[in-house]
This record gives sequence, structure tokens and C-alpha cells, in this order.
Amino acid sequence: MQGNTQRLFSGSTTGCGDTHDDPVKCRFSKEAIFYLDITAIAGDLDIEIQTYNPLTDNWHKLAVFDTKTTICQDEGFIEYGIGEKLAIEYDGTATFTLDVHLK
Repeated sequence: MQGNTQRLFSGSTTGCGDTHDDPVKCRFSKEAIFYLDITAIAGDLDIEIQTYNPLTDNWHKLAVFDTKTTICQDEGFIEYGIGEKLAIEYDGTATFTLDVHLK
């Protein structure tokens, strides 16, 4: 599989947060495959993938994972329109990793 894989997030969360200060740059990419790996969870975990609009200096929802309630693995795919930078917002108590493979 050509392209490159980068880490959007890895760690433990308790409550709300985001990765806006450390986005993945994807300016010349046309496709993104997201790999979610949850290794611990307490309650619900919501994850929103966001793209950055440099004209307004705002982050916008690009995609969401279904609410997670158990340890699991999931993946998602976006073709075209991923923008120049990707980040996530999350809400929940969990330990997880979210990687993106860009092509």
C-alpha cells in the first residue's frame, strides 16, 4: 500500500479534548484510511475527525466514528475532500490509538 501512515492520537482520555495543536498535514493526499484501536474504555467514547479551513481559521467536522462502548478496532475511509490538515475531537474515558494512512 503506497502512501504514508501517521498517528492522529495515542493515549488515555478523561473527558473532552482535541489534537488541533498537533494536526496531521495531508495537503497532497486524496484518500485517508483511519484505523482506531481502543484498548480500554469506561462508558462512551465519541470521536470526530476534523479538517481545517485556513480562510476562517476554524476546524470542521469531516467524519465521525459511531459511539464506542467496548474495547474494539474499527476503520473508516474518506476519498477526496480531506483538506490540508486533519485533527480529532474526542469525548470519553478511554485509552486508544487513531492512525491515518494517506494516499
